Amino acid sequence: MMNPLIKDDLEETSTEKKTFQVTDVSSASWAMRKLKASADQDKEFKKAAQEQIDSINAWLKRKLEANADSREYLEGLLTDYLFEQRKKDPKFRVDTPYGMVSTRKSPAGVNWSDNKVLESLEKQGMDNFIRTKKEPDKAKIKKEFKFTEGGKYVNEDGQIIEGATPKESTTKVTFHFNETRVSL
Repeated sequence: MMNPLIKDDLEETSTEKKTFQVTDVSSASWAMRKLKASADQDKEFKKAAQEQIDSINAWLKRKLEANADSREYLEGLLTDYLFEQRKKDPKFRVDTPYGMVSTRKSPAGVNWSDNKVLESLEKQGMDNFIRTKKEPDKAKIKKEFKFTEGGKYVNEDGQIIEGATPKESTTKVTFHFNETRVSL
């Protein structure tokens, strides 16, 4: 249930949009109270929506689990039938108007445990089987290179790095609300 003061604040906001201006601490406090009321209302909306989402997801999970059990059972029956028929005809496929059941072989290969493989290669000195990733050391570059007025990234020796462009700093306004409890 929404706090009556917050509800009142939200209702007042729409009528005062055109005429209100922040001119002092008192009007800034009023504006922050309105912002907080709006943020609190957003939280209520999200909470109500999340409750519905959770309920729907629980229903969906139950339905999908029921279907999965049924699907698993039917797939098992069809698999048994397929392999029973394969004893008579090695190329047999179950072919119905609703779909087909067949098999597909995957080639033999290697299951990799990258960390163990790397460790083993390093221990045995087989560095030729290890790839190294090339990437710029941006921290070092920032220390030694500066942008010129023309936008070139240059070091003291006059070497220029292509592919680096200046990025302007930005200022973002943030609003922090104090969690206050008003009791009447």
